[in-house]
Amino acid sequence: MFSIIEHIEYLMTRHDCVTVPGWGAFIANYGAAGYDAERAVFMRPQRMIGFNASVNHNDGLLAQSLMRRESVSYDNAMRFIADSVASFQQQLATDGEVSMGRLGYFRRNQGQHIEFVPFSHLQANDQFFGLSDLEIATVSALEEQRAADEAAAVPAIVPKERNLFTRKVGRIAASVVVLIGLGVLLSTPVIVDRERPDMASIAPSVTAPHAQPLAPTVQDGAVSQTFTRVDEYQAIAETGNTVGKYYMVIATLRNQRELDAFKAANQSLVPYMKMLDYKGLTCVYVARSDDYGKLMNLRHKLPEGLRDVWIYNR
Repeated sequence: MFSIIEHIEYLMTRHDCVTVPGWGAFIANYGAAGYDAERAVFMRPQRMIGFNASVNHNDGLLAQSLMRRESVSYDNAMRFIADSVASFQQQLATDGEVSMGRLGYFRRNQGQHIEFVPFSHLQANDQFFGLSDLEIATVSALEEQRAADEAAAVPAIVPKERNLFTRKVGRIAASVVVLIGLGVLLSTPVIVDRERPDMASIAPSVTAPHAQPLAPTVQDGAVSQTFTRVDEYQAIAETGNTVGKYYMVIATLRNQRELDAFKAANQSLVPYMKMLDYKGLTCVYVARSDDYGKLMNLRHKLPEGLRDVWIYNR
């Protein structure tokens, strides 16, 4: 996909400042780890992305990224950056906000000032990836909890010991019952016919259980399956790809050969694909909506290799 936004995202994982000529600079701000006594939480180190519109000179970092990945000349790279900045400014004037992919978005507040709102789930925090806040209770809190648990514990009920005479009488009665049962069993003759092996025997036998076949259910003359297939792109299908000012673009291709190869590699998405023309390139999008945030939330429904989407506003 050909967009300067993904280049900015990539560069912010490796640099603390990325300048977009004519627009401004994205700057990383660091916060040290610390302990919040009120919440009993040890907070992880943080790296948040800020923006400074005054720093808009060309340091060559973004242009070099375009030249390296897109195989374009320096002049073409600078021309593409200028076109992108003009598109950002037009979208900000028309819609009041501009997306910067996973970094955040720009919006025009009530005072007509431009404000950058970073997302809290940044992938620009690679050096802190995997760290999370840790709940660590103080010793006094643990002691209070243990005291509360002990106070709430219910004591066990110990049955009273029965009288010694009662226990002896019970044992004697049980012994008498056992003796009477043995007498009846031994005095009853048992006829064994050795010529009839199919007769029931007094000796116990062990029979293995027979496996019962799983009978399918029948509805309206058709056998129903025990599972139901769920469309993994149901959310995209419900959003639709024919109405809305925002387009969720998953690929930008240069010719029919690249388009055919892309469809062959993503056959499960072909029913949802539609095309639009962007400066001679073919953009493939799978969903449209008037709600920008709704499209951004659909990214996790796509295959992992296509989640760097481009939200385009024609």
